[in-house]
Amino acid sequence: MPQMFVDYSDNIQDMDKKALMLGLNHALFNTGLVGHEFDIKTRIQAVSDFMIGFGENNQAFIFVRLQGLSGRTDEQKNRMTDALLNCLQSFAAYTAKDLELQLCVEFAEMPKEIYRKVKVKK
Repeated sequence: MPQMFVDYSDNIQDMDKKALMLGLNHALFNTGLVGHEFDIKTRIQAVSDFMIGFGENNQAFIFVRLQGLSGRTDEQKNRMTDALLNCLQSFAAYTAKDLELQLCVEFAEMPKEIYRKVKVKK
């Protein structure tokens, strides 16, 4: 089920998006809290319209929002977000020359009672 949304400021250059998504997916799966690799759905995009602080600085960001169904303990959510943050910290397939980079991970809970999913094979 987990859905991952990755945004990064477009002042980060040469981002290897596929490598980052693959690394994040592996990090999440390796927590043991995801039943099957196909349950993880990740997408990534560069954000061109952003401001950090008052906009007069050399700041950049990579932000991961992980959405998961309700019912996980705080310990489980922390294990997932820690794994993703560790992945971000070790990832180096981009250029951020002279930028101070903020790495952020958030867990957002979706109520099980209202989430719907079907698999369709065509």
